[in-house]
Amino acid sequence: MKPAIKGLTVIFIISIAFSLFSLTSKIATEQKSRVVEISVPVSEIEQLARITRRAPGEILGELKSAGVTSLAVEETTVKDMIDRGRILVMKGWQLMDHQRFLGVENDLARQIISRKNFNPESYYIFTRDKATFDKLKIAMFSRGYEIITEEGEGTYVIQEVKGRGGFSEIGLGFDRPSIDLAKSLGFNVILMLKGVKGKTAQEIEQISEIFAEDISVLILQNNEIPQRTEAADILFSKVKEKGIRLGLDEFKETESLKKGIGEKGYEIVRVYNRPPHKWMEEYLLAVRDRNDRLLYLHLFLSGDEDLVRYNKEHIKSIYDDVISAGFKPGFYPEKASSFSKNQTSSLAMALLPIVASMGLAPGLFYLLRIFKIKESYALLSSCGFLSLMWMLALIDFSFFRIAASLTASVLYPCLAVCREMPANGSTTKNLRRSIASGLLTLARATALTFAGALLITGICGDMDFIVGLEKFRGIKAMYIAAFVLIGFIYIWFQYGRVPLNKPLFTVGNLFALALAGGILYILINRTGNFSVVPIPKWELYFRIWLEEVLPVRPRTKEFLIGFPALVLAGGLKNPQRTWQFRLLLVAGLLGELSMINTFSHFHANALISIVRSLEGILLGSFIGTLALIGFFTLCRKGNERE
Repeated sequence: MKPAIKGLTVIFIISIAFSLFSLTSKIATEQKSRVVEISVPVSEIEQLARITRRAPGEILGELKSAGVTSLAVEETTVKDMIDRGRILVMKGWQLMDHQRFLGVENDLARQIISRKNFNPESYYIFTRDKATFDKLKIAMFSRGYEIITEEGEGTYVIQEVKGRGGFSEIGLGFDRPSIDLAKSLGFNVILMLKGVKGKTAQEIEQISEIFAEDISVLILQNNEIPQRTEAADILFSKVKEKGIRLGLDEFKETESLKKGIGEKGYEIVRVYNRPPHKWMEEYLLAVRDRNDRLLYLHLFLSGDEDLVRYNKEHIKSIYDDVISAGFKPGFYPEKASSFSKNQTSSLAMALLPIVASMGLAPGLFYLLRIFKIKESYALLSSCGFLSLMWMLALIDFSFFRIAASLTASVLYPCLAVCREMPANGSTTKNLRRSIASGLLTLARATALTFAGALLITGICGDMDFIVGLEKFRGIKAMYIAAFVLIGFIYIWFQYGRVPLNKPLFTVGNLFALALAGGILYILINRTGNFSVVPIPKWELYFRIWLEEVLPVRPRTKEFLIGFPALVLAGGLKNPQRTWQFRLLLVAGLLGELSMINTFSHFHANALISIVRSLEGILLGSFIGTLALIGFFTLCRKGNERE
């Protein structure tokens, strides 16, 4: 079987080489992407102008000096016009008492009420703006509303006959004076399209006239695309024709956007869009760690201070942090860096995940061999599993990448830990040898886990994952599967088999099971962006402190728990008391899985992920070494007392 094993080694080397290519390509792409735009919405500038009684142009001049590069113009909706008092919507029964609601006697209202087809359940939409009336009439008709229109006394009315409602999110286009103001002051123009999901082909045609302007980024609100296929096709063809970059909101779901542009190629700018806050590190993290290139800032619009000065200082702090981190401001004519993918590169890059997935076969082979399965059976099983993966790729390539990356994320950390479980070595060690043994254990396990992280990068390393259209699925499943597997591996090494001849439901077993389940529950709930288990304040402060004193904040699961546990396991390995170091190895799996988790955030900057992991390894090594020194010191003092 040696030729077959050599073949597996060659396969492993090839898959790692291709995965390294994917990683270096990602790093190169991210390092070229250094231009960042900082924008504010024009609607909030107008609110600030009303609050402070200052001219919008004057406020924008001050904010530009603080670092604002772009002005965001959001599409005006029916709801916006209602809020501004430019549209009045009434039910028919309200219109019957229009004098009380409107405060005046209105001849047009009386005419509508007197008609035979008057419906108390209908909606009646009033406006004095002819352009708004025309746009809304076209939009409602194209969406299938039954409408009746009339006008008189300078008032325009649309009757929505059946009283369906749901028209408040209809878009009425962009405010051209706001775009002209942005250009006159030297700002880039950001457009946000609202109510995208319900838009029709006629609405897209109507609104696309504005695409002829010099637009930096077009944001589709909530990353949505038109549900109607014809409307979506027109939108994306217009965007591609005009060379407009699309903004991707990192905090919104991307599934519909992926369907719309995934196969057609794109230019995407990642967008940070959150309510105003004073956690200043978050803005830098968005740019540096998560590759966001458009900071869509919102203004503080309440408080006792000079609001213009307050917002100016806030923006200046963000600007200084971003620029000091080595990024360039996107002042006109510079624009935010985008990530691009065309159809040709998409087809060419499809081969990379297939080759990278070959690395699953060697990993599975060696894991099966640990259970003393015959080489021939292990080889057959590994090759069979890989064949199934490739068959899955032919059926559903996206699901293949999810399955292959999840397999690698469980397989390699477990393999890394269980290779350290054999109880070899001397029973007596001095401190120096124990430290060396512990550090070597950490190095071997982490190197193998890093190989798994590389394979995941190769499997999921294309532009869809980098921009966030695709995401690594199954972080929680990875933790659960890995700890269940390592539990069986621990039992195998400790007992040679599952001890079914002994009572299972003993007090000790039940306590151990409850403890393990509780720890796993907390761990799973603390994994991901949202946690059922609250994070204590001291930990939040500790994280902030780490962010301030280190180039990148390392993961606490790695340097405080997982990696020190591996150092202790290697340093305290003893054939006569195997359960101790093996339980430490099980705890050490947490650090290895956390490192996989770091690299599975493909939208995150690759160099930042590498630095984060290196910091975790170095700090974990140091803490583990201190723990070994403390253990040997206590043992020596105990022996002296005896």
